[in-house]
Amino acid sequence: MVDPDILLLAIVNMSEGVRALIGDKGAKAVLRDAGRRSGPKLLESLIGHFPEVLDKEEALRRACIILEDLGFAKSIKKENGNVVIEEDIFTDAIMGENLLDSPIIYFFAGLIEGFVSFMSDQKVTLVPEVVERGRIVYKYS
Repeated sequence: MVDPDILLLAIVNMSEGVRALIGDKGAKAVLRDAGRRSGPKLLESLIGHFPEVLDKEEALRRACIILEDLGFAKSIKKENGNVVIEEDIFTDAIMGENLLDSPIIYFFAGLIEGFVSFMSDQKVTLVPEVVERGRIVYKYS
């Protein structure tokens, strides 16, 4: 069985490889879309068909709870138009100091957006505002 930390490093390094291959903007777009597409598939595999359609705010609140329960971060909270993530799994695995430029940050945003789309008939878009080791703040609309 593969160690989860090794798998995480491989995924983060894969996202950097995508950036080297297609450029910064392309990698961010591709990784965000990958998150948007994998989020609903992950939720469906975990819980099956979602029994109700939620409004965007409630879907986002529940997405934060589910992702926290799945271990993507110690804390994921919806606060004042932001999603605040503490002790996430991704930022420590990013090489270098410019964390905001890592495409994996956009994958995580897309994953949250995908969860919301699975539970809601509305779309949410997350934009990274603060990215530090162990802390990400996304503004959402």
